[in-house]
Amino acid sequence: MMQGLRDNMKIIIWITAIVFLVGFGILELGGVMDFRGAGNSSAGPAGVIAEINGKPVRKEVFDQTYSQMIDQLRQTRELREGEDAYIREQAWQQVVRNTILEQEANSRGIKSSPEEIKSAIRYSPPQFIVQSQVFSTNGQFDYRKYLAELDNPNSQVPWAQVEALVASQLPLQKLQEQVIAGAKVSDGDVRDRFLLQNERLTLNYIRFAPDSFPVDTMKIGGADIESYYKAHPEEFTGPEEAKVQVALVTRFPDKSDFDAARERLRPTLDELKAAPDSFEARAKVYSEISSNVRGGALPAPTPFDELRPIFRNGLANVAPGQISEILQEERSLHIFRVDSRQIDPVRKRDMILYHEIAIRVLPGPNAYRAALEKTKLFIKAAEKSELTAAATKYGYRTVESAYFAQGKSQNEVFQRFPDLETWVFTGKLGSISHAVPSETGWYVYQLLDRRKAGVRPLEQVSADVKKAIVRSLQMQRATAAAEQARAALASGAKEDEVSRRFNGTTGRADGVTRNGFIGSIGHDPKMVGRLMGMPAGAWTAVLTGLPGAVLFRIDGHQLPNEQEFQKMATQIRENLLAERRQVLFVEWMESLRRSAKVKDYREDYFDI
Repeated sequence: MMQGLRDNMKIIIWITAIVFLVGFGILELGGVMDFRGAGNSSAGPAGVIAEINGKPVRKEVFDQTYSQMIDQLRQTRELREGEDAYIREQAWQQVVRNTILEQEANSRGIKSSPEEIKSAIRYSPPQFIVQSQVFSTNGQFDYRKYLAELDNPNSQVPWAQVEALVASQLPLQKLQEQVIAGAKVSDGDVRDRFLLQNERLTLNYIRFAPDSFPVDTMKIGGADIESYYKAHPEEFTGPEEAKVQVALVTRFPDKSDFDAARERLRPTLDELKAAPDSFEARAKVYSEISSNVRGGALPAPTPFDELRPIFRNGLANVAPGQISEILQEERSLHIFRVDSRQIDPVRKRDMILYHEIAIRVLPGPNAYRAALEKTKLFIKAAEKSELTAAATKYGYRTVESAYFAQGKSQNEVFQRFPDLETWVFTGKLGSISHAVPSETGWYVYQLLDRRKAGVRPLEQVSADVKKAIVRSLQMQRATAAAEQARAALASGAKEDEVSRRFNGTTGRADGVTRNGFIGSIGHDPKMVGRLMGMPAGAWTAVLTGLPGAVLFRIDGHQLPNEQEFQKMATQIRENLLAERRQVLFVEWMESLRRSAKVKDYREDYFDI
């Protein structure tokens, strides 16, 4: 067992080395191959894959990180076609971040002494040691067993490697501690969080949604737009923003992939046809969609004409109790057992109930290479003309984003590939990105526009100004209707009658906290904050905000007691401190990454 630990020490040490970053949300499937137009790509020195703040990073460092990630994945399953692109990007991101952190620790003079290293090993063993079965008793880490092995002069554990790992980690841990030391939590913060989570309202309301009060937009002219724009500059002020266009070059399985998958599935089909009653048991084993937990069962009959065309055609002549042939979708194969087909007497529609087995079909090497070649050709065409023209030529759909600020895109691709967002805000307008790998293909971006921070020029936001005017007029009408409704309620009218008469909607919201979620009408913390200070039992004044104009009646106000607060205060403080430390570290790391000067030479070694 000790020999096994020794043999696996290399990969274990690597895994441990990234835990520090994972804990703070830093290790991502991020970073993308360097981007055209970003001004950071050129032929580099031999054997160098990057220069980070002037320091060369040898390709061997990248290769080692990449190989270790591949080894880690293969401990659980085989590498799938195209997955190497993900792992290569993750390795790149890890190398960049580690190098930047090491440089920062060095610049601050942060070091670890031999005594600190030995003390850390003895009193704070690395996580992989704690999790190792070698030092486990009854499934728990046995500290005495660990110390005995640590003090054993004939130990087979490679303690020198453990010391090297801890020596490399300690400066980064000290750096982390320095960065997060500024996170503070006051007693008031703890009480505010307690009330935020535990003070609750029960509300009845009549909502007057702005969209329910249309206005004549034809009467809004240029003078109105200019006047509103000048009177409300704060509504049209913002940070630097950018806009991009994106196309997805999809990667589909080809005929050989489907043929191979169909052959693997055919024995199951034969068994099902021989024994249809075994369908549920086989679906639980073989099916790869969520219904497998129910044995592939559809929860309730569904209209036959709402099935996808391939299924309608494949099931048209399958009688109840029979098994379909194998049906092919774009990325999957399906087998059905029809349970019932009948006309719904009320809806007068053909309804079907069935069980289903579905398996994914992944693109094989040939399909992957073909899609990769299409992506290369597409990028070349986009560089010669533009993304839209190239997409039209090749039959790809494009999507144009709205303007977004850095770090505010709400886009998963940018969150996973932060270098892509950096390119968006530093690259040349009109430039085309490299291919950005995804689960289904490759994204290709074109940088369309950027606008500077400050008040937007009227010509850029005239459409937004008009929308704001429309919203303002609708809110005026909604508020007037709410005031009339409040007067009617005060005179004794019933709320349902008032709602109908003044074009409102009634509703109820239970358990409303200061987080600001008010049932089905949406999220407005300011509105909830005002409600918290109002008396229960009567209709409130008209409140306006994101949901529109609303009348509330507070039917219950639950105030937690001091005993509950004292019971929860310690845990709340710990949670708040952990949150603030994480935010502080992530923001600091993002700032450090943005300011780093990275010369990317990966094109010298890797294709697309």
